[in-house]
Amino acid sequence: MVRPTYETESNLKKEKQLADYAALKWNCSMWKQDKYNQFDYVAISNGKVKAFVELKCRSNEYKKYPTCFISASKLSSAHAMYQATGLKVLFLVGWKDKTGFADLIKQYPITIGGRLDRNDSADIEALAEIPISDFKIIGRTNEYTHVKG
Repeated sequence: MVRPTYETESNLKKEKQLADYAALKWNCSMWKQDKYNQFDYVAISNGKVKAFVELKCRSNEYKKYPTCFISASKLSSAHAMYQATGLKVLFLVGWKDKTGFADLIKQYPITIGGRLDRNDSADIEALAEIPISDFKIIGRTNEYTHVKG
């Protein structure tokens, strides 16, 4: 059975705005991967892939929680991709007030958790807790919501 992905047009639009903003900040282009790929985008500069990028648009403010979660299986994929390619794997997050990224090639504490609002038992899983202090802030969210791709 194939799991639903819960991607909406609104989610994809926000992610595209975030990716376009990162492209401006990082002086690269961002190439969207298909929805079943391990990571949302690849960052390309001078015709070469420079990094794999997982994106998340959050509805809370940057400092509301001490950590930001990502699936432990996504973290495992990041480590495997780094081992296979030597390329960076980044977690780019647009919060309500700030935009930042963290390196997914680190080890982070693992907990159990997930979303309860969709009534999908597969939404509860092992999660990596990335300390907010590990994120490098690249700007404010209102900057990327106005970027035209």
